[in-house]
Amino acid sequence: MTRRRMAVEDSFWLTLDRPENPMAVTSLLWTHGEVDPGRLRALVRGRLLDRHPVLRQRPVVHDGPLRWAAWVDDADFDLDRHVVVSPAPGGGSRAAVQRFVGEQRGTLLDRAHPMWRIHLLQGYQGGSAVVVRFHHSIADGIRSTQALLGLLDPVDAHPPDLAAHVGRPGTPLTGRAARPGTAVLNTAVGALTVGLWTNPRTALEGRPGAAKGAAWSEPLPLTAVKALAGGTGATVNDVCTALVCGALARYLEQLPGGPLPPDDDRVAWMVPVNREPPGATPPRDLGNHFALVLVPLPHGRMPFPARLRAVHRAVARIRDSWEPELTSALSRAVALSPTPVGTAVNRFFGAKAVGVLTNVPGPRAPMALAGVPVAGVVGWAPTSMRQALTVTVFSYAGQVTIGFGTDRAVVPDADALVAALAAEFSAAGAQAGVPEAPPPVRPRRRAGS
Repeated sequence: MTRRRMAVEDSFWLTLDRPENPMAVTSLLWTHGEVDPGRLRALVRGRLLDRHPVLRQRPVVHDGPLRWAAWVDDADFDLDRHVVVSPAPGGGSRAAVQRFVGEQRGTLLDRAHPMWRIHLLQGYQGGSAVVVRFHHSIADGIRSTQALLGLLDPVDAHPPDLAAHVGRPGTPLTGRAARPGTAVLNTAVGALTVGLWTNPRTALEGRPGAAKGAAWSEPLPLTAVKALAGGTGATVNDVCTALVCGALARYLEQLPGGPLPPDDDRVAWMVPVNREPPGATPPRDLGNHFALVLVPLPHGRMPFPARLRAVHRAVARIRDSWEPELTSALSRAVALSPTPVGTAVNRFFGAKAVGVLTNVPGPRAPMALAGVPVAGVVGWAPTSMRQALTVTVFSYAGQVTIGFGTDRAVVPDADALVAALAAEFSAAGAQAGVPEAPPPVRPRRRAGS
């Protein structure tokens, strides 16, 4: 039986697993036609299990003064336990599949077996919906997405090219190095911010429960998103981040208790930063190779151009710093520390962010799963401690889809965030003079429907 010690960066996520915050990366893709279950299982065997032996292994945690964990072969491995085929709930309606994804987000993966699962839901809007969950100890968001995309084939037979680079300039990812003095200053500012930051009181705070929600936007045309940047030098990621911040401001304004102050009021997010070259083939052991950084972002009432400038400044400071290396080292120290110490440190830092905001690049060109064209892809990162919100920006085939994951005890209606995003996108286009029409807004369903 194969046994190997789990990397510290991976075991860290096992220590954070809680019933109210399962540490699983959840992805969803949907297709224009139904996917054949036999072909899907064959792809999983050949492109996941054969390439990544960790997917046949389960975690074993050794408690003691210093906790450590190992991967051990699952002697009872059964592919049918991990690839589950069923009819799409609710007759294949989007609302029913959203509820299904939310339920999955709130379900702990079984540590007695490899901690991943794929649900193939047949009959979703005339095609299939594929819900994929990888425990964070197996892979980070980028690597789990790479593994998922490894199941796909390009429609035009050309190798897939990622739609965007994820990471900060100054690393080998982009080749632009910040001046050492600038990097030192920005890192010092970041460290001070982490130590002293406290979020303003908003309706996004509360005690998480087990029930989770999930929703996703209509696809935003990438050409329109790029047009919102104008000549500001802002990236697509900056624009999408500013749209999310504006959507949150609109959402908070609609709630009892009044809106945020009409100024550059900021709310901090945990933002993952990839620490390896984009598009790199995921290693056999998958694993985690990223850092979480705390980024205060503007959520007050302001015109979109002003919000975009503020977002661009905040993200640029992180990119031109060594803060990702600093937070990565801190995560390693927490994972190696005694459990009570690690829990206290996690609670301290987890309370400083309202949630997780991440940008995941997908293929530029259309892809197919088992010969069936993929219509869209979106995902959700997990949250920890009292964080009640996770947002993922996913780019695929000339479109951007934004997924909102919520804790229903704190944010009961994820669809309200989708509606707020559509309104913000429309208003931003009007302010920037972008002629392309925004995507249609889906009718809001009534509570209980």
